[in-house]
Amino acid sequence: MKRAGGDYRDRDFIETAEGLLFTVVGNIHPPDRILAYLKYYPAPSGKWSRSGRNFDRAIKYYDIPHLKETIELLLEKYPHYIRKDPFLNIVFPAVPIEAITTHYIPEQRLESLSESSRLDPLQRKTVDLALLLSETSGVPLAKFGITGSILVDVHQIEFSDIDLTTYGKENSLIVKNALQKLFSSQDSRVKRISGEEVPTPARQSRLQIMNERQRKLFYMRKWNRGMFMETPFSVNPVLEPEDLHEKYGQHKFSPVGIVEAQAAVIDDSASTFVPARYRISDSRITSGHQVDDIREIVSYDRDYGDIALAGETVTVRGKLERVEDVSEGAHHYRIVVGTLEGEGLDYLKVSV
Repeated sequence: MKRAGGDYRDRDFIETAEGLLFTVVGNIHPPDRILAYLKYYPAPSGKWSRSGRNFDRAIKYYDIPHLKETIELLLEKYPHYIRKDPFLNIVFPAVPIEAITTHYIPEQRLESLSESSRLDPLQRKTVDLALLLSETSGVPLAKFGITGSILVDVHQIEFSDIDLTTYGKENSLIVKNALQKLFSSQDSRVKRISGEEVPTPARQSRLQIMNERQRKLFYMRKWNRGMFMETPFSVNPVLEPEDLHEKYGQHKFSPVGIVEAQAAVIDDSASTFVPARYRISDSRITSGHQVDDIREIVSYDRDYGDIALAGETVTVRGKLERVEDVSEGAHHYRIVVGTLEGEGLDYLKVSV
């Protein structure tokens, strides 16, 4: 099944002939490949299953050390899914379109389940949460989707989470406000997750470099995770084609090195999505290669979405990249958080 135009969006899944299940990253892809990380792969002892076939989870936690493990697995067994992108200048999984046997589309999966009378308890709970968010926000159900294990039908009732998507820049902001209201309401089905309940290794390490006020802000602004009827859930905003202002190949990115810097955020309107983008001014590199004209901080690490607001000052550690406009030859710089070069030691925090 395909959308109009056959576009591949952040949080879609794709499957190959080998049974590899990849999660699509972002909305901008080469014309012949789709950027995605390996999520599940066939394994006799795997805890996830579908139609009598077992799968194991390739990425245990969403951090750089575990992403590296998935790349190493692919390099060892399926090296044709790894390539160095000529414009992004990164080595990353990129699945050839001709190798894709199934394109799993979140909004179509939600539509199918919402029309079905034969749902297991987790599927029923997932549809109920999507309906609640749609009713509370006023955003049509067609602008929501289901991703993760339920999308590809390898979920397990005993331990799988609920992962929803919501589509469009404006819709996502409306859903964000609606979910925050639900967290503050008397609806006992929905509650916010406190930081202590999600002790991933990556999060623990980054919390250690934050002071108490920064940690409080970090968790207060993690609006898109919670519990629904005792099951963990996430809501993942995804841009639609009309929201995009860049095409693949428009810019060429060249690594300069790892830097630490301070900057003022002047626009956080694209910080909810993947990659999260913060337009900045008054940047000052405190460690690393000195350059002028750093225009934005970009994060592929989902923990750093919605972490800073316009008008705030931030401290950042990440990969400095030279951004060249291919057609015009002009260039500027950006700092990227969540790269392989950062080795999980990069960060973004509000200066408080």
